[in-house]
Amino acid sequence: MKEDFIKHLSLRSTTGAIDTLRVIVDGTEHELQELAQISRKNPKTIVVNMIAFPQTIPDVLKALEKSGMNLNPQQDGTTLFIPIPKVTKEHRENLSKNAKNLFIKYRDSIKDIQNNCIKKVKKQTDISKDDVFAVQTQVTAIADKYISEAEKILQVKQKELLGDS
Repeated sequence: MKEDFIKHLSLRSTTGAIDTLRVIVDGTEHELQELAQISRKNPKTIVVNMIAFPQTIPDVLKALEKSGMNLNPQQDGTTLFIPIPKVTKEHRENLSKNAKNLFIKYRDSIKDIQNNCIKKVKKQTDISKDDVFAVQTQVTAIADKYISEAEKILQVKQKELLGDS
């Protein structure tokens, strides 16, 4: 979650923000850096050279649109020029919403892992009910610890994004 926050929810433009952008090509998921050369022309523009896989340009454009990064790429042949938007209050609020959505995704995956572990333990017949309860309590405590850590990370990130001091 920390890595996703750093890559996808930064106020400054970085090529790292789009390097790992997931692009679906013919039903298979790829990272943008696997399909193109990504560089910075200047602090306000990222250049994506699609010469190696020009057939994937429509898929890349679709992925950029869905990314929620407020990017509006311009296409020139097999090259995409991505102007980096100015940071507005609206953009900060969108990034904050994206942070909340990422947190929810990670919280849900922690809960899924917790539920799977508890189900596995309950299915085992060679363990006493007391031990099952102890394991269940431990797994829940561990999951709650990670979720509270994630909440703290989210609060710090939202403060940073919204510019609250």
